[in-house]
Amino acid sequence: MLTNLAHLDSLRVRLTPPPQPGHTTFRLAEEPAVEVVWTYAERLPDDTYLPVGGGPVDPDNGYYTQGAFNADDIARAAVVYVRHWRATGDGTSRDAARQLLRGLCFLQTVHDDETDDDPGDLAHGNVVLWQQPDGTLNRSGIPAESPDPSDEGESAWLARTVWALGEGFAAFSADDGGEPEFPAFLRRRLRLAMSAIRRQVLPRYGQWRVVEESATPAWLIGDGADLTGEALLGLCAYTGCTGDDDARKLIEQLAEGVTAMRTGTPWTWPFGAVLPSALSRSAWHAWAGLAPAGLARVYEVAGDLAARDAALADAASFTPHLLVEGGPDNLRVAVPGAREALTIDGVQLSYGAQSRVESLLTTARVTGRPALSTLAGIAGSWFFGNNPAGAPMYDPATGRTYDGVDIVDGSPRQLGRRGVVHRDAGAESTIHGLLAMLALDADPHAAAVARIAEADPDTSTTGGGCRDDGEIRCLTLRDPLHRARVTLLRSVATSTRVCDVDMAARSGGAGGAVEGAATVTVNDPGGEELEHYTTTAGRIRALVPAGGFTIISRLPEAG
Repeated sequence: MLTNLAHLDSLRVRLTPPPQPGHTTFRLAEEPAVEVVWTYAERLPDDTYLPVGGGPVDPDNGYYTQGAFNADDIARAAVVYVRHWRATGDGTSRDAARQLLRGLCFLQTVHDDETDDDPGDLAHGNVVLWQQPDGTLNRSGIPAESPDPSDEGESAWLARTVWALGEGFAAFSADDGGEPEFPAFLRRRLRLAMSAIRRQVLPRYGQWRVVEESATPAWLIGDGADLTGEALLGLCAYTGCTGDDDARKLIEQLAEGVTAMRTGTPWTWPFGAVLPSALSRSAWHAWAGLAPAGLARVYEVAGDLAARDAALADAASFTPHLLVEGGPDNLRVAVPGAREALTIDGVQLSYGAQSRVESLLTTARVTGRPALSTLAGIAGSWFFGNNPAGAPMYDPATGRTYDGVDIVDGSPRQLGRRGVVHRDAGAESTIHGLLAMLALDADPHAAAVARIAEADPDTSTTGGGCRDDGEIRCLTLRDPLHRARVTLLRSVATSTRVCDVDMAARSGGAGGAVEGAATVTVNDPGGEELEHYTTTAGRIRALVPAGGFTIISRLPEAG
């Protein structure tokens, strides 16, 4: 298995929070301690890691200006342990998931009776973001977050709490040997969060804004398809095992807004992507890119065809384009309808890479498009070396995922190694690295492709103008040890093109004999497979459909 929880385990902390009005959790009187996770982990000269919080520390009380722990990371860490427990049956992960969910629920602001709603209390059902080392909550960090205080309105941490509570409920409600009171508690807390969304977000349902001369939905959580997509993951997990009509209605309304953020065509920016922010029709960022996965789950749970089509456009049209153009950058911007986007921030993070992997694999599973699994492997190769630094970002031996690839100032995109690894390994990067590894462990084909991670500076493509006419872009990855190769061709042409690809095995820089058969899959812009065949030829003449993608792979033999 690729998944190693050791580093995330080292960031977990058990604490006993002091009594605070409006905050309690499951069996707090009987079990006064809960678990949380440190926000950051700084690399020390001896290659060990020091857990730290956010901002400067007050030497008198040990408080950080932000806090030591935060709801975003506690929620997502809970998802890691829930998924690991469900995948492996590991009881230690079950216990960690339970304790982290208890810790997360302590951050949720509630009335003593935990009734579903109270319109007169803005904070009810919302979540405090920051917590200090002794368990004291910090509702207003420095610098201030939005909203401020952090439990006074819709937020990213509310969306992620819904994600964790939904997946947590689904797992613990299916736990025959567990305590039935715990899933009932999670359900009650999830419904409080749902009520907060209805109170704060859905009064805007059906309202539209004009942004950059286009209509955008006004009823997304925090104006984000990205944040709303993460909430959909939890709502779908919950609804899939309960059939809750209230939750289904909430899913339908939120999904309608996320679906409306699908933009572009297979030939023009942003090539079918689900844009992350309703406040921009020109900008895309990789951070928090799980909206396509959320929409794929909406289709699976609610049969929403528009959600399915938006997930497919992002997965099968935009993501291949992103992969051949350098990967999950922090920020790309272009005028809608353009053929190229300008990279404003080329830093790359594990959050962005994992979002591609999960969105591709979820969409592949619910739509039956196997080529998306191979694309997920190519996206997952970011963790093993296919990134601007050309270095592994995840270490299976320790479970660390480094904080990101920083871009050297002034380095041009065409420079082969323009990035350096930022070797701190905080909670967010580690969590999303593990979510990616859990997804890859569940798909051996994608995992095998992900390990072919050395970008070939010579794409070895001729004919069809792959590098010359700008309408067929390509990425070739190789594994010299096993002589494995994967080439992805993505077309922005309006007609079918032909491209010759050299897939001959090579050793020591000299040409070598072909080893094993290569598989060729030709796919339309929706990921529908048009052609699938194997060949032992060294040079392959491949078709690339208009707006579609073709994958040519020679994988190592099993064993």
